[in-house]
Amino acid sequence: MTAALQQRIRPLLHSGSHSLANLAVGAAAVAVAARYLAVLFVNAPGYAGVPVSPGLATVVSTAVVAAAAIAVAVTNADPLTGIGLLFVGVFGLLSLVSSAAALPAAAAIVLGTATVAAVAGRRLDLVSAAAVALLVAALSIGLASGVGGWTGLRPAASTVALLGIASTPAFAATDWRSLSTADWGAVIGGLAAFAVVFGVGRAVPFVTGAVTLTGTGVVGTSLPVVALAAAGAVTAASAASRTRRWPLLAGVALVAFAGVPASLPRALPFALGIAALAAQEGQR
Repeated sequence: MTAALQQRIRPLLHSGSHSLANLAVGAAAVAVAARYLAVLFVNAPGYAGVPVSPGLATVVSTAVVAAAAIAVAVTNADPLTGIGLLFVGVFGLLSLVSSAAALPAAAAIVLGTATVAAVAGRRLDLVSAAAVALLVAALSIGLASGVGGWTGLRPAASTVALLGIASTPAFAATDWRSLSTADWGAVIGGLAAFAVVFGVGRAVPFVTGAVTLTGTGVVGTSLPVVALAAAGAVTAASAASRTRRWPLLAGVALVAFAGVPASLPRALPFALGIAALAAQEGQR
């Protein structure tokens, strides 16, 4: 079905299919970042309110991410990758229509993302493949702890998700054995981010805990792991920005702003982020 859909749509897009996919992923990243900020603002002490409610922002961002996954699916050259992303996108949209679709959607998102990761694994180096495996594991454990109802897994899900986010620099450097000036600048930025988050966390632990809980859904994870995730995200985002690899930047933003994928609105961008990161690493 996906292959037939790709054959019908591709001739209409011609050489613009790659640009369309990148644009869709970028729009999804912006939507998820907006949802993240809306949730933080509405939970900020003394804040009067935000123009858009977090609930509406969550629904809109979920719809945008699902549509982006479908857009990438129908424009991707690999049929298996297309099928995997189509599972993610279609079931993501279904989850907005009916709560009864939550469990099937969770299973479809894990299965679809695992398919994309398996295809990408053929062209990834060992470090990047390990990072993809860690991110897929975070997605699986996160959904099991949330949608699956295994609440006892939530601290582990938070830790694995943050470690997955911390691993994103694996997709950014062209060769970690011979770092460029841009790569070293990104590493320094990441170290600074670690120091800031760790320092703020020690100084105002209540505020830090509230931000990580409401913004990223972190539960029961130590401060060093949170700081390590911030360092990894800043390092990867900085390297992507310095080298103008905007789709890679979008992938990092998707997994970082999604946070712990224990709910479908968080799991959907996390899954699309994994696909974006694996695809960009494979193209470098």
